[in-house]
Formats: sequence, C-alpha cells, structure tokens
Amino acid sequence: MTISYLVSLIYALTFWSVDLFLWITNNLIPFKYQNLLVCILYITALAYLIFRIWKFKNIDKCTKGNWTVLLLFVNLVAMPIYIWRKDDILVKKNGNTKN
Repeated sequence: MTISYLVSLIYALTFWSVDLFLWITNNLIPFKYQNLLVCILYITALAYLIFRIWKFKNIDKCTKGNWTVLLLFVNLVAMPIYIWRKDDILVKKNGNTKN
C-alpha cells in the first residue's frame, strides 16, 4: 500500500518540478502510459483500503464512514495516516471486541 502511495506522490511531484524529474518522464515510460499506470496503482490501493475498512465486523459504521470519506476526498493526507497508524488500531480494536 505504501509503495503505490509513494509512486503517486513522486508522480505528482513531477508536475511541480519538471526539470528535476525529467529523467522519469522521458526515459522510462511515455506520459500517456505513466498517467494510466499511476492511476491504476493508486485507485487499486484506495479501493483495497476502503474494502478493508468495511470488512471489519466490530467497528462502528460512523468510524468506517468517516475513514471512507477521508480516503476518498482527502486521500493525499489520509492514506498514509490510515496505512501507517489507524489500520493497526482498527485491527486491534476489531480483535479485542470479539468474544
């Protein structure tokens, strides 16, 4: 999950500083294929995270809904926070409430 996020972030930085990342855009893959590849990677990771959130049985729907909205609309900030921190918390919370 982190790899797809980092690839997307680096790709977004290429639009900010074109000269710095010119070797990526010219030497690896033409632009039209880069855009498609990055979008497929990122959307697949995003869909998996949302599926994972809603797979938890013992987490309330409000928390699931909040994280779904955050991942959909503020994904540049929310995705790493969810991956690196919140997922572990929800896994523990989901496992602890099972009896």
